Amino acid sequence: MAESLQVIALISGGKDSFFSILHCMRNGHKVVALANLYPEVVPPQERAGAVEGIKEIEQDLNSFMYQTVGHTVIPLYEKALGIPLYRQQITGSAVQTHTSYTHAHISEKSSPEVGDKASEDETESLVPLLMRVMREHPSANALCTGAILSTYQRTRVESVALRLGLTPLSYLWKYPLLPPATQMSLLEDMRAVGMDARIVKVASGGLDESFLWENVASETAMRRIERAMGRFGVDGDGAVLGEGGEFETLVIDGPRCLFKERIEVPDGSWRVVREGGGSAWLRVFDARSVVKAPESATQEDCRIPGLFEQRFEGILDVLQKYNPHDEREEENTEVVWSVLPYSLPLVPESGQEDVLYWTITAKGNIDQGISDEAEEIMAGLRHRLSHASIEAREIISATIVLRSMQDFRAVNQVYGALFTHPNPPSRVTISCGPAMPTGINIILHLKIGNAALSRRGLHVQSRSYWAPANIGPYSQAISICQSRNTSWTVHIAGQIPLIPSTMQLLPSSPPSSPQDTFALQSILALQHLFRIAEETNVYWFTSAVAYLPHTPLFPSSLTISSRAIIAGHAWSLAHPFSSDSDEEEDSVPDLWEAKHHHHFSSHHSTHASKKREIPDRERISGSLSAPPFFAVEVHELPRSASVEWHAHIGVAGDLSGEEGSGRVHVSMREKADDGWKVYDCRIGEGRVVSIFMLFYLHNSGILRLGDGVRQAGMEMQGVCACYVDVSDTDSGKRIWEGEAGMVGMVPSRSIWDQEGRRIAAVVIFDRDSM
Repeated sequence: MAESLQVIALISGGKDSFFSILHCMRNGHKVVALANLYPEVVPPQERAGAVEGIKEIEQDLNSFMYQTVGHTVIPLYEKALGIPLYRQQITGSAVQTHTSYTHAHISEKSSPEVGDKASEDETESLVPLLMRVMREHPSANALCTGAILSTYQRTRVESVALRLGLTPLSYLWKYPLLPPATQMSLLEDMRAVGMDARIVKVASGGLDESFLWENVASETAMRRIERAMGRFGVDGDGAVLGEGGEFETLVIDGPRCLFKERIEVPDGSWRVVREGGGSAWLRVFDARSVVKAPESATQEDCRIPGLFEQRFEGILDVLQKYNPHDEREEENTEVVWSVLPYSLPLVPESGQEDVLYWTITAKGNIDQGISDEAEEIMAGLRHRLSHASIEAREIISATIVLRSMQDFRAVNQVYGALFTHPNPPSRVTISCGPAMPTGINIILHLKIGNAALSRRGLHVQSRSYWAPANIGPYSQAISICQSRNTSWTVHIAGQIPLIPSTMQLLPSSPPSSPQDTFALQSILALQHLFRIAEETNVYWFTSAVAYLPHTPLFPSSLTISSRAIIAGHAWSLAHPFSSDSDEEEDSVPDLWEAKHHHHFSSHHSTHASKKREIPDRERISGSLSAPPFFAVEVHELPRSASVEWHAHIGVAGDLSGEEGSGRVHVSMREKADDGWKVYDCRIGEGRVVSIFMLFYLHNSGILRLGDGVRQAGMEMQGVCACYVDVSDTDSGKRIWEGEAGMVGMVPSRSIWDQEGRRIAAVVIFDRDSM
């Protein structure tokens, strides 16, 4: 069972905040308090006809963060819902207007109250309000908001919630993009539960005063809005939901499970306030909470979007019936795993002008505790950053390799202290157990970008139905654009099969067979990877690895090679040659951001161009049907997951929309006699990412890694990741012996391709073709 949270619900009076409350209840949580921020009041002598106890102003605040139209009705919700309401005046204005939000300018030594006084941003008005609620409701441990598509609003609520120790809940985040992914799905679901949300402001998109006081969750209003948007050329799910400020709503009724009474506004109890430029809103001056009439029909529970999209449901169905043994050319003999004590010549760095790859370890003091070892590594990292005049915010991605996953919490605490700004690096965490070098419990691999690189981050910390929230110091994805290339490259965090709305591992109990368990987890984690990639406009991956634990959560009769074959088949199925639809779907812009900060949005919004299909065959040339895939057997994964997907680099292309920009060319060359393959992915006008695979052969000796690389016409410079099978001590030792290019080294129990063939090593190069 998922944990039941005690929720503080932020309400504005609008449809989204109340529908978010219904989803909190649907997920087993209890709403213990309502919280609302209202605009500056006016002297009593200047008000006329206000709802009892509330002073009002004659114009809408037009806040970046808060809806203020209809704020005079807010006090009635306490009685109508039977939930305590807490209110506070909004102070300040939108000082920080970028998408991400930081309170770093506030002294770290200050209490939240002092911090609030030190900040002039309107976001900080939430802090004292929520602290007051928490004093009255000590059990409160979560905060819900109605953010749908606005990164601007979501990141600010998350910042405040996490500072106060509250779990942020945004169940409506990306809701219109989830199954069934229709433009009106959110409004139709509101109608199904009996939501009555009246339009109280119109501002753009072809909506005039005739729309005021329409129930937006009615069939008639939905179709009117859709037609009006179409006539004025406004498209996208966000527009028909009012996400760009096209309209705002006031909820006056809903299902009985939430609304014990309804809000009644008699005819003629408002007047229209016209602000110019087509903007008009209703000033309500008479409203009351009244007993509801008995309902004539049972209203539906609010719908929870399906866990899997149709595309991935189809892949799951194939995998559950799939026999991995059919793909094997010959039966693999499992190697009895053993490893002698060894050390690796870990080289501290590799890279080029724009990007550096660093590998950092401690000195290997056997008496050192894990926290001390982590502190030593981070002290060394800080020293190197300072010496190179690099800031921690320039780190793009990190791979943390542990001896024991039990040490993750201690290491995470030390690691997280380095990052004080929004959008920390993306991250992969694995445990390699006794395959780790002698005396080493932590290996930290970093990719670091030049400060001059353009950079974007995707950092969602709220629970939703979309993809797992970040529950540690990492981002879902960091995108960068290198100076000599017009293409964006995206670095996505490792994805494990957590159910986004509960953050629990799927499934909570084993299905009927081990293969079903592994298939479920593989496809859910893969869907997470693709959703994040779509959000960041990725259309091709350079390569991907599926980390597979030596001991899965549920005892499995599936061999490691069988699991590698199943994961590889899933990867192939996720890259079809043709799409089911000839029409390219539009992306959904952050319309709230576009409205309030259009100059920033036009250059930095991750929704600036049309949503890419993965793969986007129109941008890809070459013979590969899917990017290279391999599976690595490690000791354990976070949360005891059965799989963790890691795509090395996602190619997002030039978002300018210029013809021919951001293309990739993929090719493969191999030498069967010596058992190696090289896959090249050329991005844009010259940058090349190569993946080199060295296979175990039955009838020949194992080459040293460097010898194999040189036979393939490559050099060890530019290595960004290296996976070596250390299970067979004699051959494994020979692979790395004498080499000096082990940046990004992951010591592996075994490595497999998608046909279930054993691989000695995989080396990934990130280099220019200069």
